[in-house]
Amino acid sequence: MKKNILALASAGLLTAATPGISQAGELEEMRAALQKLQAQLEPMQARITQLEAQNNEPKASPAAASAVPVRSASAFGGNPNVTLYGKLDVFAEYNSGGGQGDRVALESGGLNGSRLGFKGGADITEGVRGIFQVEAGYFANNGSLAQGGRIFGRQAYAGIEGKYGRLTAGRQYSPLYNTVISFDPYEQGYGSPTTDGNVSTGSTRFDSSIVYASPKINGLSASVMLALGGETGNTSNNAAALAVNYENGPFGASVAYQNDDHVSASSSVIENAFVGASYQVKNTKLMAGVGRVDTDPDVGNSKTRNEWMIGSQSALTATGQLLLAYAEGRTQDAAPSDKSCVATIGWVETISAQSRIYGIISHHWNDAGAALVPMGTSSANNYVINPGDSPTGLALGYQYSF
Repeated sequence: MKKNILALASAGLLTAATPGISQAGELEEMRAALQKLQAQLEPMQARITQLEAQNNEPKASPAAASAVPVRSASAFGGNPNVTLYGKLDVFAEYNSGGGQGDRVALESGGLNGSRLGFKGGADITEGVRGIFQVEAGYFANNGSLAQGGRIFGRQAYAGIEGKYGRLTAGRQYSPLYNTVISFDPYEQGYGSPTTDGNVSTGSTRFDSSIVYASPKINGLSASVMLALGGETGNTSNNAAALAVNYENGPFGASVAYQNDDHVSASSSVIENAFVGASYQVKNTKLMAGVGRVDTDPDVGNSKTRNEWMIGSQSALTATGQLLLAYAEGRTQDAAPSDKSCVATIGWVETISAQSRIYGIISHHWNDAGAALVPMGTSSANNYVINPGDSPTGLALGYQYSF
């Protein structure tokens, strides 16, 4: 019936028009009547099609009918995203010059620490976004967790960000640390002055920390951190840090300060101060930094250590970069002297969007009270020497990032 309604109606009207009718006016009336009937039948045809489609749909079960509907994140306008990322960095290492003999090893973290992490966020309101990041460090040469075996030992925080800056809470990098390594050509890689201890970064990360980072205004930006000790009966065992950064074309400069009376600092109050500057000359970035560390233990004498470093990053080819660094550090009035110097030269070659290979040579000169050695940013084990030895390290490595 549904397919033939219009056809039957049309046929009926045409049959009613007998051959005896010849007047033109009557023919026009019949045509008008036919058009009117067709207009009335078209909605009926559409309704029939709709009812048939509903009858063909599967019936919902009682359980499905009573289920509570799940609202997707998009229903709230969240625009959420989560990114999985990571680095796997391994290197072969040869050490010599130590009084206890030479060493060969396969280590992790020649350029950067090996890691696996998740980060993302979702819109809260227009211009304000909730964010999070959790990141695990591991030793790629043996598969064990770094940072003392913590699952998310590198970072674990959540917060919000918008046009007025970024506020986060959790386990985070200190503003002092971020400032110091930004003037280290190796960014705390193998043989770096900030890895071996010549130039202090203070405590790298703090638990229970709150960090605010401002937006950049006319080249100026700042970040401030407060890490809470959480110890009953002692509300002063906290840590605080502040960094101010300035950028203007090829020139950059930063100052940073950190006061660490956190529970992680044991029985000492440690103060770090650092000033750094950089300048871009064509394909070379020149860097320099000066630091001071004051340690005030609960028992014993206070100590002051003075440090400085210089270096450069030069893009000599489309895929290759030459890294140079030199640094010195010593504690005032130390007996015997703990002065140590380090010189490091390295080449990093990018071989694909995800892969880099590198070679780095680093040498230390230690006074009688120092025993610093070349090391990776998160090596599981390091070369063992006697105080006063002057060791050399060679690292050949590969890094894969995703």
